Amino acid sequence: MTFKQEYLDRLKAAVEQSMMRKVEHASDFEALYSEIQYRTNEIVGTSTLKRLWGYIGGYKTTRIPTLDVLCRFVGYPDWHTFVAECCGEAEELTSCRVVASTLEYSDIKTGAHVRIEWNPVRELCLLHEGEGWFDVLEAKNSKVKVGNRFHCERFTIGQPLYVDHLSQENEPPVLFVMGRKGGLTKITLEEP
Repeated sequence: MTFKQEYLDRLKAAVEQSMMRKVEHASDFEALYSEIQYRTNEIVGTSTLKRLWGYIGGYKTTRIPTLDVLCRFVGYPDWHTFVAECCGEAEELTSCRVVASTLEYSDIKTGAHVRIEWNPVRELCLLHEGEGWFDVLEAKNSKVKVGNRFHCERFTIGQPLYVDHLSQENEPPVLFVMGRKGGLTKITLEEP
């Protein structure tokens, strides 16, 4: 499918910003390939990336599933949402059915660890204390810190994580959202 070059350029710029480096050389494409696989658990081949960036010649079209993966890499659930929010082209959906991998707190044993990730490069390791209460054991690039505690009903890939009663130091508990743009990208359950 052929898309407006402006939209593709915006997506490529967002990818480079998320990578914190320009994608210009063969080694950059290898690094991008690895980072996409690490963050999304999905694969976009280096040849496809090179064609999209114009590093090599080839097909003049790009498949939607490829663009969807790149959009998830930069924090959007898919190409349609990226174009709607970044390029102002599509009508924004105000409601929709959620069809994604979901982990309910009731399916998590007390003492289990849940590792969640969202873009750009945010990560928490949580200890389930029971009944949906989680303590933060590890935090990477997040406003939520080690030692914080919150209540959560479920974790859903591609959806923001809303938590209740987030307790941070001497502050009163608050409602808090993580991964507001693009939602969670990875959920890993580590049983005790």
